[in-house]
Amino acid sequence: MKKDNNFYALILAGGSGSRFWPASRESLPKQFIDLTGSGKTLIQETFLRIKKIIKTKNIFISTNEKYRNHLLKQIPKLNINNFIFEPLKRNTAPSILYASLKINQINQKAKLIVLPSDHHIEKLNEFYKNVEHAFSVSKSHHLVTFGVIPKFPSTNYGYIKVNNTKDSFQKVLRFTEKPGKQMAEKFLKSKIYFWNSGIFVWSTETILKAFENLQPNLIKTFKSNLKKFDTSEEIYFFENIFPKTKPLSIDYSILEKAKNTYVIRSNFEWSDLGTWESLFETLSEKNLKKNINIGFKENYLNSSKGNIMFSDQKKIIILDSLQDHIIVNNKEILMVIPRNKIKSIQKLKEVLIKRFGVDFN
Repeated sequence: MKKDNNFYALILAGGSGSRFWPASRESLPKQFIDLTGSGKTLIQETFLRIKKIIKTKNIFISTNEKYRNHLLKQIPKLNINNFIFEPLKRNTAPSILYASLKINQINQKAKLIVLPSDHHIEKLNEFYKNVEHAFSVSKSHHLVTFGVIPKFPSTNYGYIKVNNTKDSFQKVLRFTEKPGKQMAEKFLKSKIYFWNSGIFVWSTETILKAFENLQPNLIKTFKSNLKKFDTSEEIYFFENIFPKTKPLSIDYSILEKAKNTYVIRSNFEWSDLGTWESLFETLSEKNLKKNINIGFKENYLNSSKGNIMFSDQKKIIILDSLQDHIIVNNKEILMVIPRNKIKSIQKLKEVLIKRFGVDFN
């Protein structure tokens, strides 16, 4: 795919990654961690992946102000004006609106791909082909998302209803956010639903027009207070105006309501790495022993399988006859819990905070 001057990318990197606790913390969320054992953090992988088809000067990253140092350290080659540091979380719609206004002021012909910083993607040639297709159809004033064919009835992913999952490009009929188990099973059997990848492509002109039609007050607030970017006016905006905006997701505020939302059937392998379980399923396909070891590699595993181990400490991990557990070892905590109790992690963190009076964020 040719690097076109009109092609831009926005990487969203403001999430807290709370479901990967205690490896991921509020102070160091999953996008800034090597969570796959690749030697690179998730945001570094995302940046390098998109850098192959988008010029570096056209890549923007949006994150929270408190992650400034992590970002500058991990992505040092990017111009400082390409980083957008928000003072607090306001979900994806305000982030995308802000970046779209900024990029549109630079280039009114801009075509933009928006992608999260913490996804795992394989079959990159297919990914690049799908992105090229999306850029080509975005010229027709479409809002484009990427749909992934479901492999199992996930209750952690959003779903996109279509006429069928065989067509490579079609209109979205409906979005459904994270259904219950029974509904997810029904969706899987019907073969008319994609998983929503959370990756989008559109022209800045088209997405700004969508905001004007569907969120007029929000875009009016932004436009009236943002005439010049990369100036003291931008600082004033983030200090005084941005905190007053309501948290809104791009899916709910724009895509679900717009009549020009389309989906491309994705041919690449995708996971949003939302939980320890999804990380295990993603990485275990290449591991015949079914033990995933991330971080320090020295271990002794006797008659053990189905385990996922994460360690940022130089300690040998010994497992004997242990099956289907999550082992996380860092400076403050050693956690060993069954994989089938993964949903108890958040409650476990709250118990520890109450019992020890320590903030484990």
